[in-house]
Amino acid sequence: METRKTLDSPTQPTVERASTPVRDALPWMPAGLADRAAPSRPRWRPEIQALRALAVSLVIAAHLWPDLVPGGYVGVDVFFAVSGFLITSLLVEEVVGSGGISLTGFWARRARRILPAALVTLGVTAIATLLVVPSHRWGPFLTEIATSATYVENWRLAHTAVDYFAQSDGVSPVQHYWSLSVEEQFYLVWPLLLAGALAATRGRPPRTRVGVLAIAMGVVTAASLFYAIVHTAADPRPAYFVTPTRAWEFGLGGLAALGLGASIGRMPALARVLISWGGLAAILVAGFAFGPGTPFPGVAALLPVLGTLAVIRAGTPVHRLAPTKLFAWRPIQSTGDLSYSLYLWHWPLLVLIPYAFDGIGRGLLAGIVLELTAGLAWLSKRYVEDPVRGARGLARRPRRTLALAGMATALVLLVPAAGAIQLHHELDQDKRQTKELVSEHPPCFGAAARPPGGTPCDNPELARQVVPTPVEASEARNASCEVVEVVGRVRACAFGQAADDARETVALVGDSHASHWRAAFDDVAARRDWHGLSVTHTGCPFSQATAALPEPQRTQCVQWNRDTIRWFERHPEIHRVFVAGHTGGDVVGHRGADAFGAQVRGYARAWEALPATVQQIVVLRDTPKMRGATLDCVQGAMDAGDDPAKACAVPRATSLERDPAVAAAQAGVPGRQVRTIDLTETLCDRSSCYPVVGGALAFKDVDHLTTVFSSTLGPYLDEAVQRLS
Repeated sequence: METRKTLDSPTQPTVERASTPVRDALPWMPAGLADRAAPSRPRWRPEIQALRALAVSLVIAAHLWPDLVPGGYVGVDVFFAVSGFLITSLLVEEVVGSGGISLTGFWARRARRILPAALVTLGVTAIATLLVVPSHRWGPFLTEIATSATYVENWRLAHTAVDYFAQSDGVSPVQHYWSLSVEEQFYLVWPLLLAGALAATRGRPPRTRVGVLAIAMGVVTAASLFYAIVHTAADPRPAYFVTPTRAWEFGLGGLAALGLGASIGRMPALARVLISWGGLAAILVAGFAFGPGTPFPGVAALLPVLGTLAVIRAGTPVHRLAPTKLFAWRPIQSTGDLSYSLYLWHWPLLVLIPYAFDGIGRGLLAGIVLELTAGLAWLSKRYVEDPVRGARGLARRPRRTLALAGMATALVLLVPAAGAIQLHHELDQDKRQTKELVSEHPPCFGAAARPPGGTPCDNPELARQVVPTPVEASEARNASCEVVEVVGRVRACAFGQAADDARETVALVGDSHASHWRAAFDDVAARRDWHGLSVTHTGCPFSQATAALPEPQRTQCVQWNRDTIRWFERHPEIHRVFVAGHTGGDVVGHRGADAFGAQVRGYARAWEALPATVQQIVVLRDTPKMRGATLDCVQGAMDAGDDPAKACAVPRATSLERDPAVAAAQAGVPGRQVRTIDLTETLCDRSSCYPVVGGALAFKDVDHLTTVFSSTLGPYLDEAVQRLS
């Protein structure tokens, strides 16, 4: 979300000036546009500053109290619309004053306004990350700091399909820079569009030139809005971040700046009052009525954007019922003046403070964040933003400004680069230690410390050992598996023996919770001369109950299930199938307890649909779930010299959920031999489940096994398979 929409004046939200009568300078410009683009003296726009204050308040409130203001993210859209209006006004003013657009000058002014505070915040955040954040989180955090400094953070988040509304553990302290990235990309492209339209019509009649300018802006705006509606419906998570889905918000603001010759002064005061209050109401309704489930930024984004433009269009009517006095209220104006810095600082503080003060309550955290945000925002504006923006030496030398901006950006990038080097060194050391310990085959290592049906085994030398370390685990993937066949959405990868040398071909099917068993199956395949084929799809269980996933993942999951059935028909040599899936979640049309029954039926129907050549289905009971901050807990226990297994244990009652696939297996499927394997004892006792077992880190996140621990399950998985034979 974004708050940086001030113009070059350090105090006024818009300053409009012209040294030459507008109609003499550019007679082709419509009178209404000319009058607004460059009046004879500066004009204060308190309604724009008030919009900034409202927008940043909505954003911060949504982050601190998401249940209270679930749609506060619309503050971003307010800022984008305001920015489109103001920047287009500035560019038009430049055209009026000089007859053209100096791209270097424009970009230098934007750099002086935007970069100082943004880079200082990034630099401080990068240093704080290295000081207070566990090193296993450095990788994604430092990467996002770098992409934020280079203004491509929105594309990174779109690429990784981040859920911006998930207030989950481990969120980046600079994730909010996605909107600044969109803004900077707008600053790069928008003046080029306007300059191109003017250049293409040089020598044409005045009406033609302004018409072409409006058409060019209108076409870009309409195309972006259409794309936003389509892309939001098809793929909402990346659509939230990408620039093409947001460009129309700037475009509408730009078209409002052109105004098509309309004059605010000709509108009755009471009409302006109603429009102004209506615009504010539209923004507030969106802020309180929208939420994470609202498709955004599709059609829904029109409400806050049009509301913003309505407030700007109405201006500050002189009427006893007008909100003009409210707009001019000093606290609102001050908040609007600080809005950029308020936005920059609040999110890093919200993310980083819990790392520095473990166990801090949500209420206390909110209070501290508000206090520190206000203080840092004032300091940032007073000692960083205003001095740089007002520096006359830089104002007269735009190329020097851009060169200094590049050097300052490079300086900030040195911090995450240094952190990345340190992380790489630490990771290399951890990998060597893990390899050495695993190769030693110490007694009671991993699952051997808690053998199913046996007596727990204790090796004191492993009491403080953790391999892989949280740093290594956060970077590690599942056991290797070579893709050998692609059919529709099915990507089958092979493990174990070569097909020609194997005694049997088996399949491992399911979501990512099937994938994390592959290291264990490598051991079983080696013992039994199996050729294994892994057919998995992240987030998608092998079930005919439609998982309640966002689109397009939902449709992809349905198609994958259909293609998987067809794939088995192509492989009659497979007689035994191992199934695993993530417990919990909902299915389309069912929630809660009802969802569990639907999931049970969905598994049974999927198994019934398999070809008759599949004779045995073996369900692997799903693994328990840890707390969201488990790796942080483990790292903290290691640093303190405590036993991470005991310090970070999770109650079994909350960790181990009912497994609908197991319930389906127990109910039986006609014509199929369905069995279950449950290795929960390797991870849990009667009261607790453990993230570290026998010196092995069992989980690399909330619910996925590490490859190291999964491989130690191999002998016990083999024993369980033997009992099924």
